Amino acid sequence: MSHSVNFSVMDQQALSKREDSSFLRELLDCRDLQTPLMLLSRSKAGRNYEALKKALPRAHIHYAVKPNNHAVVLEEVFKRNGNFDVCSAGEIEAVLKTGINPATLVHSHPIKSTHEFDYAVGKGLQVFVVDNPEEIKKLTRYTDRKLKVLVRFRVHTNTTAVVNLQYKFGCTIEEVVPLARLIEQTGHEFYGLCFHIGSQCVYSENYVRAIEAAHRLINELDLAGFDTCLLDIGGGFPVEYVQPIPAIDEFCRPITTALDKHIRPGIRVISEPGRFIAASPVTLICSIIGKSYRDGKVWYYLDDGLYSTFSGIVYDHCQYPVITNRGGGEKLSVLAGPTCDSFDVMYDGLMMPEHEVGDRIVFMSTGAYCAVSGSNFNALRRPEYRVID
Repeated sequence: MSHSVNFSVMDQQALSKREDSSFLRELLDCRDLQTPLMLLSRSKAGRNYEALKKALPRAHIHYAVKPNNHAVVLEEVFKRNGNFDVCSAGEIEAVLKTGINPATLVHSHPIKSTHEFDYAVGKGLQVFVVDNPEEIKKLTRYTDRKLKVLVRFRVHTNTTAVVNLQYKFGCTIEEVVPLARLIEQTGHEFYGLCFHIGSQCVYSENYVRAIEAAHRLINELDLAGFDTCLLDIGGGFPVEYVQPIPAIDEFCRPITTALDKHIRPGIRVISEPGRFIAASPVTLICSIIGKSYRDGKVWYYLDDGLYSTFSGIVYDHCQYPVITNRGGGEKLSVLAGPTCDSFDVMYDGLMMPEHEVGDRIVFMSTGAYCAVSGSNFNALRRPEYRVID
């Protein structure tokens, strides 16, 4: 069972640091406000970038475009001399609008259709990721240039991230050197290693274990005659939603120590944060469009739901902080979306003060894996972004 948070409490909680609650209150009181609406803070995206950069001084940041491809987020990364991790032609097209040099991008998708591969190479990308022999065969299409290829490996960990990205991708430790040999046989360059523990990983030791494995692999590659130029440690750095997590500098401290201990200075290190930069800058405002009493619970029907912004509940296994501007006794409540599908229920068993049709509810940290994975099922209106600074 979870609880909503009133604005008066919100100002005192860690999840609302740097939140301008007075601005949100004004919006909630604005009767002409059209919802659902997503508020995007340019400055907060920039602060998140700077905080991670400071916490991981050894790593160059390549923002993972997939959780939020809004132009403002991309601009904030680019103007701070950040770079990008891309996985598709659409993401490449979006980041090239910033003016970034395409040769500096990392295409991190281990499986690419030949059309996607051709597009990326044609746009000037040079750094790609593979994790199996079939993907390496595709490199033989490109005989007029030498691509730089990373091998993605996986490691066993005692704990997993909320979204385990090692389930679908990553070769075994034993397969790395043979794959490096296959890359060289295509005429392209084995360039380095990468791993991705998963998304919303709250255990620093998982990164440490992967870095230790990378150290052993680099030694094996040295003996086999391969020069490791780059190590990509992935992303997955956690964001505070409804449960507390360590501050980013505390979380990254063991990772930085492991990098300094195990990865020699000549090897370039990059990271692929997505969620950490994109989640907290976005706040969703919804309106209650319907209300009923069913089976001892108060049901509220909102103008946004699982098929739209709250798709992150389904695909990202995430719950977002619920902020209200009402007080009083809490009642067992359900928050449901606007579609005609009974699956469209976001919160069942939420304790919150009673609300009326027309009231607004705020959902914090809805910037990652929300808008990008939603749809317009039932042809309902999707929320628009409003840049607030």
